[in-house]
This record gives sequence, structure tokens and C-alpha cells, in this order.
Amino acid sequence: MNNTLFNIALIIFAGIASQLLASKFRFPAIVPLLVIGGLLGQLGILDLELLGEGLESIVHIGVAIILFEGGLSLRRVDYRSAPKTIRNLITIGLLLTWLLGTFAAYLLFPALRNPTGFRVALLFGALITVTGPTVIMPLLKMVKTNQKISTILTWEGILIDPIGAILAVVILTFIETSSAGGIILREFMRSLAIGASIGVGGGVLMNYLLNQRRLIPWELRNLFVLSAVIVIYAFSDWLQHETGVLAVTVTGLLVGIFKPTGIDEIESFKGQLTTLMVSFLFILLAARLDLDRMIALGWRGVVLLCLVIFVIRPLNVFLSTAGSDLNLREKLFLSWIAPRGIVAAAVASLFATNMAQIPGYESQAWYVESLTFLIIGGTVFLQGGTANYVGRFLGVVQPEPRGFLFVGANSAARKLAHAIQTAGFPVLLLDINKANCRAAEKEGLKAVQADALEPDTLEELPLEGLGNMIAMTPNAEVNIVACQQGAKTFATDHVFRIRLQEEKEDQTDERGLRDEGILLFDETLTLGTLQQRLRQGNAFYCMQTEGPEPDAAPEEEPADFIPLFYVKNDHLELVTQDITIPKGAQTVCFGKEPAAGSKAQEVSGKSGDLTPESKEDA
Repeated sequence: MNNTLFNIALIIFAGIASQLLASKFRFPAIVPLLVIGGLLGQLGILDLELLGEGLESIVHIGVAIILFEGGLSLRRVDYRSAPKTIRNLITIGLLLTWLLGTFAAYLLFPALRNPTGFRVALLFGALITVTGPTVIMPLLKMVKTNQKISTILTWEGILIDPIGAILAVVILTFIETSSAGGIILREFMRSLAIGASIGVGGGVLMNYLLNQRRLIPWELRNLFVLSAVIVIYAFSDWLQHETGVLAVTVTGLLVGIFKPTGIDEIESFKGQLTTLMVSFLFILLAARLDLDRMIALGWRGVVLLCLVIFVIRPLNVFLSTAGSDLNLREKLFLSWIAPRGIVAAAVASLFATNMAQIPGYESQAWYVESLTFLIIGGTVFLQGGTANYVGRFLGVVQPEPRGFLFVGANSAARKLAHAIQTAGFPVLLLDINKANCRAAEKEGLKAVQADALEPDTLEELPLEGLGNMIAMTPNAEVNIVACQQGAKTFATDHVFRIRLQEEKEDQTDERGLRDEGILLFDETLTLGTLQQRLRQGNAFYCMQTEGPEPDAAPEEEPADFIPLFYVKNDHLELVTQDITIPKGAQTVCFGKEPAAGSKAQEVSGKSGDLTPESKEDA
């Protein structure tokens, strides 16, 4: 059996299994990745020596893909909410973390209290300046903070990764060449200039080529981008060591700003590839760790971890946010969240190997990798595991978004939005037609005139409190494209669309795919039917489908009533083909006026009529 192939297959399987565990139990994926990777290495199941010199190339390619995807995910409109704070964190904050981290390691460990040890501490300090987006972004999906905190942490994590990595490279060059201290600033600025220049050139060229539809076939676009990212990274590294990290980040940022044709498919492909590479690299790097050396750090290692978490990060945040509009609670939460990620791990592993080959550093090089992984593991387990509790304690975690964004503000959409708003859930209507928006506002609904198909529309809307989207325009293609774009903001299982007339007999084909929106209501209720029956006097009625007590008789539902949504335990669920309405739920149906004596009541415009507190009156 090919042992090298077995090792690679095992790494991939262990990585994806870790991702599945993290998704199931809702904690950062890096936790099982580090644990499983460490166990595979310590038990001798993985033999990384078989990968030989290819190991370093694998790490470089993985880092290139991860950082490009990070740059691609940044949104310029978000940056405007806190530009000064973000800028300070990646400049003043980085410098402060580097210097304080350096002196903390230098003073705590006797083996580093000498000229060569101080240089090792300088390298360690540079490595812990980065806060990994591979940990931050999944964490923010689980801990719903306000937009400002989320933006600051995302931008800091993505931008500081390449800057911190370049700083570490310059320090290593300083160590290898034994040059004068002045080389650090000069080489740092030179590396930034080269990496940024290659990144700008690569981003502009990639955008131009992607817009040439005849030049690059649609089915090869993702593979073209993947190959281009690796080439940009390698070319920049060839010009100046380790500048590729900045080049691919800038390239991703520019491509995200330019939004060339097919950017949605590129983002989806890169997101999946990034998950694979993060899983692969963390298993790989964790398996390389020497746990005996980490244990040998002893109480000094614990003190260093505490200083990084409880002293250095808070000083960084409070100095960087001085004069900002962030309140004390938000600053405290930012101080708590700074888990390190894959870039710190990858660079530390590679540099520890390189440093061990430099005369005079053989006995100290292991500190770089061991101390860095101590900070990675400590921050991920402690901060990642408690982020939700700390956020709730500080009051910066937002409640689960329960509201609905409607694409389309026609009469039928307004009626449904009214019913949902009456149930106590916020709604916002989006329509390109000014008359429809004005009609919605006159009826007491919030509306925005904008084109739902424009890429920046959803990014610029006030979406706080909204967690679902319903497409209700009379154009099938507009509804599908709007749902595809909305899926990136709300997730595929929170994006819906109403059937149109031509879809009535065609519900089992590819148009029912989840990323095109989940089809709503009974298959007989299309947008055209809904509008026609509204003109005929049909209305929305509220009824309790079954009594909350086991022996309570269920309320008879009129034959022509079509259920639209139900509310139970302060949760609203839209009716789709796979939904079973539970007992005791308040259900809103659509149909003719029921016979006298029916408990069904027409939905009024009074907000809160369907909330759990008013069930007895409904």
C-alpha cells in the first residue's frame, strides 16, 4: 500500500470529520482539528516524513487559497462603519502586540535571555500579531454580534494576517543574515510594496480576464482563478520571500470590489476549497507538534498565555479604539476575541524548521513553534469556547434575527408582509418600483426603493433583525437570482420564493433547488392566484389548528383555506411542502370568509395579534 497516499487520505478524512463535528455541536472547527490532528501525530498514525519537501509547498498553496478567499469576502461598504479602528488595529495594535509579546517571552523564559534568544522572542512576537479569519469568521456566524463588532473583527483578521506574516519573514531574514537592526524597517516596507504591487496587478488582470467571456469558458473559470492565485503567490514569493501572502489577499480584495462576471460561483467554489485547505493544514500542522516540548513550557507558558489574553490584547484594543464611538462593552468584547489561526500555525512551523538549521539557534528554534501553538490552542479553546457567553454577559450579542425581507412590494407581497408584521415580526420590502414602495409606506410597512439584483444592494440595506427573505416579484428569473444572492446573506434554508403561474405544474425539476429559493405554500397558490383571489375578496385569517391540551378538539379548517405560516413559541415558520404544522400553533391561512361560528378571525393591522401572549384572544 502507498503509505504517502494513505497519509494524505487520512488527513483529508480527519479534517472533514472535524468540520462535521464542529457544525453538529456548534463550536469552532479548529478545536476538533487541533485535538484530532494532535492525537494522530502523537499516536504515530500519521508519518509526515513521507511528504518530504512537498510538505512546505502544500502549506504555501493552502495559505494562498485561504488568504485569497479572505480578501474576496471583504466588503468595502462594511469598512466605512469603523475605518479608524480597523486601521489602528493593523498598525498601532500590531506594533504593540509584537513588542509586548516579544518582551513577555524574553523575560519569562531563561533560555531566551541572551542575544540569540531575544531574536527568537522577536519572531514569536511577530507571529502572534495575527488573528486568523479561519477562526474569527466561523465564530461570528455562531455569535451574532452587532454589525460594527463583526466588521472590525473580520477586517482585522483578514488584513493583519499578511502584514504579520511579512513582519515575521523580515525578522527571520534579520536572524539569518545577522544584519543591523535598521534592516527590519527597510525590508518590511520593501516587502509590503512588492506584495501590494503584485496583488494590485494580479487583481486588475484577473478582473479583466474574467470579464472576457469568450476567452475563458464558463466551466473553466473557477479553475482559472485557482491557478492564477497560486501563480500570483509563487511569483510574488519568487521576487521577495513570503510576500505572496499579501499579494493574494490584495488580489482577492480587488476582485471582490470589481465583481467580475460569475463572482458568485467563484466565491462559492473558493469557500468550499478554503474549508478543505483549512482542515487539511490544521490536521497536518497539529500532527507535527511535539507535545513533550509544549508541556516543558510549564507554568511560564501558562503565564505567557494569560498575558497575551488578559493584558496585551486589551491594551491593543483600548489604544486602537481611543476616540471611537464604541462603548465599553463593545471594547471589552473586542478585547476578548483574538484567536490565532492557520497563518500563524503554518508560518511558525515552517520558520521553526528553517531556524533550527541556523548555527547558534539549534537549541532555541523549537520555542517559536511551541509557544505559537500554545497561543493558538489557548486562545481558540478559551476565547472560542466562551465567546457566546461573554457576548451575552456584555450585552453585545443580538437576538436571533426573526424578520423578513420581501423582494417585491406588490399588493400580494404587502398583504403577506402585513400579516407577518401583525404577528410581531419585523418586515422590510424592497422594490425597484417607486409607486409600490410608496403604497407600502402608506400601509405602515417599511420599504426601500432599490434593485434587488444589484450586487451591493443587500450589503447596503439595514438588515439588522432580518433573518429571512421572500421573493415575490412577478418575474421568475428575478426571484431566482434574488434568492441566489440572498442565500449568501441569510443562508439557503432561510430564502423563499412564491410560485408563479408557469411553475404550477413544474415543481420537481431543477428549479426547486435550495439555492434558488424554497418554494412556498400549496402548489395551487401561485402569485397570480393570490392576487386574483385578493381582488375577489379573499383575506388572511388566523386560527389555532389544534388545542394545546391533548384532549382538546382540533378546530375545523375550512376546505378552501390554504395555510401560509404559523407561529408557536415566538417562532414563525412559513409553510412549504415539507412542513407539518404542530399542535397549538397559531396558523394564518388564506381563503374566503368562513361560515358564522368559526373561530377563525381575519388578521387585523394591530401588531402582536398572533404573539403567544394573545393566543387566547385570537
